[in-house]
Amino acid sequence: MKTTLFLSVSIDGLIADNDGIPRFPDGAWQDWCALVNDADNVIAGRSSYEQLKGDDTASLLHPAHKIVLSSRDIDPGEASWRHARSPAEALEILEKAGVEEAMIGGGRAVAHAFMRERLVDNIVIDLQPVAFGVGIPMFGDALDMTRLKLLGSQALNDDALRLRYQVLRDGAGQQA
Repeated sequence: MKTTLFLSVSIDGLIADNDGIPRFPDGAWQDWCALVNDADNVIAGRSSYEQLKGDDTASLLHPAHKIVLSSRDIDPGEASWRHARSPAEALEILEKAGVEEAMIGGGRAVAHAFMRERLVDNIVIDLQPVAFGVGIPMFGDALDMTRLKLLGSQALNDDALRLRYQVLRDGAGQQA
């Protein structure tokens, strides 16, 4: 199974403001939902899941397989979400469901965990036309250097850009 990490990022490399809210321009949420809905799955962190509960914008997010990743004991509450304690467990759930490409999104801790465990094959970055100045960085703690190969880019609108990268294994230019 292929894994794709999705990040919506400000021009200064932040995924949310200091309050943990991803205040991106109109259309950014819809672009992310379309990507996740097309893949029919998403792995999100506890904080992202909590932000979605009871939020009207969550109605745009409707993949068949939704996993909340948390080392804490949690009850997702609704039947459409499942709980996984580790990135490997989340991928195992999706693999058993026959998913071909796991979409990893929703939070710094999730992005960091998958990158740290070298479980990411591709990264999609939606570069948003905003600078937060201060806020939550993409990965948080330091990671081993990861080399990427640009697979493509496309304009999402007049101001935002989607970049697609392949994670190169061992930094030696080998394909994932």
